[in-house]
Amino acid sequence: MSAKAKVFFGVDLAGRIDHTTGLAALTEHRELVFVNEVKPDIAIRNYIDYHKPALIAFDAPLTIPCGRYGTYASRRCDRDLMMLGIPTFTTSMLAQLTFRAMTLRRQLTSRYDVIEVYPHAAKLRLGMMHRSKKQEPAAREMIQNRLARFVKNMPRASKILMSDHELDAILAAYTALLHFSKLTESVGDADEGLIYIPSANFQKHLKD
Repeated sequence: MSAKAKVFFGVDLAGRIDHTTGLAALTEHRELVFVNEVKPDIAIRNYIDYHKPALIAFDAPLTIPCGRYGTYASRRCDRDLMMLGIPTFTTSMLAQLTFRAMTLRRQLTSRYDVIEVYPHAAKLRLGMMHRSKKQEPAAREMIQNRLARFVKNMPRASKILMSDHELDAILAAYTALLHFSKLTESVGDADEGLIYIPSANFQKHLKD
């Protein structure tokens, strides 16, 4: 990796500190340079500080509903995803995850740019959906092999099969890279919270 290459970081955050969080980092050249699983917040922050990313993408709600649209159960961005045919959970169902993510965001935003992403939407836009649950080996193998078309240095699934947390973290980091390259679109309300997903035609504009 070039010493000057920008790095983009993905965090597949767990709701509980004793559950597994996936982390990944990609360079601006779409090279995978780091992937791991951790648990405590300090480990997440330490890895971020080590890589000093240009942008961090969290797979977790970073805001709460403001009630502007008649409900405190979900945000407009959550409902907009549903309108696009992309199923998601309402913020009210993810309270513990949301407050953990918001706490980490407050600790990071003085030094880093942070956005919210949704790997499930990235999978749909990249044609990576599988009938099996994402935790199952068949689904993980398919996603990992297809990610290799977009992310360099991905290990072969036949040799090293990544966990669903690691794969979602890579998808989050890849979405951060696409966002930096202006190849994402936002859903939601800027005052309440935005989720960034790959643009529908992003593949036409990819460069090696």
